[in-house]
Amino acid sequence: MAGLLDGIRVIEIATFVFMPSAGTVLSDFGADVIHVEPPGIGDPYRVLHHMKPLPQGDKNYCWDLDSRNKRSLVVDLKTQAGHEIIIDLIKDADILITNFHPSVLTNLRITYEELSEINPRLIYAHGTGYGEFGDEVEKPGYDATAWWARTGLMDAVRPEGGALAMSTAGMGDHPSSMTTFGGIALALYAREKTGKGTKMSSSLLANGAWSNSILIQAALDGCSTYVPPTQTTTSNAVVNHYQCADGRSLFLVLIKEADEFGKFCDAIERADIKTDPRFAKMKERRANAPALAAILSEWFMQRPLAQWQKILDDNAITFGNISTIDDTVSDQQFIDNNIFVEFADQPGRKVVNSPFELRDYPKRAPVAAPELGQHTSEILRALGYDEARIEQLLSAKVVSGV
Repeated sequence: MAGLLDGIRVIEIATFVFMPSAGTVLSDFGADVIHVEPPGIGDPYRVLHHMKPLPQGDKNYCWDLDSRNKRSLVVDLKTQAGHEIIIDLIKDADILITNFHPSVLTNLRITYEELSEINPRLIYAHGTGYGEFGDEVEKPGYDATAWWARTGLMDAVRPEGGALAMSTAGMGDHPSSMTTFGGIALALYAREKTGKGTKMSSSLLANGAWSNSILIQAALDGCSTYVPPTQTTTSNAVVNHYQCADGRSLFLVLIKEADEFGKFCDAIERADIKTDPRFAKMKERRANAPALAAILSEWFMQRPLAQWQKILDDNAITFGNISTIDDTVSDQQFIDNNIFVEFADQPGRKVVNSPFELRDYPKRAPVAAPELGQHTSEILRALGYDEARIEQLLSAKVVSGV
């Protein structure tokens, strides 16, 4: 079955997760994504999986996750011949995705202004660490720095006085890529209406601010400074995490507390709590939250997580298991909802699916990420380059392939 985006050509001149993973989502729906890499080792994202403390194994899981379905073109953009190849690609492309610094785009002569002259229908998606304006335009930015650390998220998620937590790999990049995908989709819609392409821009800084926007909005409005509580000194014992008898934990989240508190107390067989004058009303529960947290902590330690899960689920109490990473791969709810999909060319091996579905437009079955330069000659032939010209470019090291 044809994909929704069959016939859409994407040129990806980008590295490290934020922008390339937007191309991954486009590829899932059938777009032809050509990932442009430099000669030598190619995209440095190919070797990220070797970096400690990332999990070690025999699969290039970072690359396979974000480069599935794509084609690899190795070309030296700094050469005139390499530049001409990119221009030939751009002439018929629908989308360019890049996260190069503005100065690099200028030096390579691939700015929006230059490329939109060549192809007025081009949608030019540009991602940055810290935005396109201000003193830090050229500052390198990863999700760990621009999304996680700079926007207050890193400081806000730790318990009061607790150690700062490292972000997990791609933790800000992958959600931020959905902003890029959404912007590209909106630009495609605009092009359908006007016949013209446009430029869409996003940054890790802006996405991190959006992720932390409730607390940032409070600060903008002059509210009190947010102080993250500890588990024991919480100001709300029914929005808190608790350890169970087997060392596993759950996160209790009674947002609809007025409706759920009494039902919760009955479910866990502690009706005495709801009649205790310290906890009977919300105002008193807040004032005595550490005491309630202590009671609940001791009580949840009486049974293993699986038993509490059944009790809370059976009584429609809002909570979540606190899973380990290893838990997720065998979690039946993930499996039932197609969150993992099997590679078409690697039977039995699965990859994390992109996070939404269109009922009438199924995604393609993913294929493994390309070897370095795997499609260089194929792409050049499609551009009309004959074998002699391709051999000349290979000999001159303007391009390379396998």
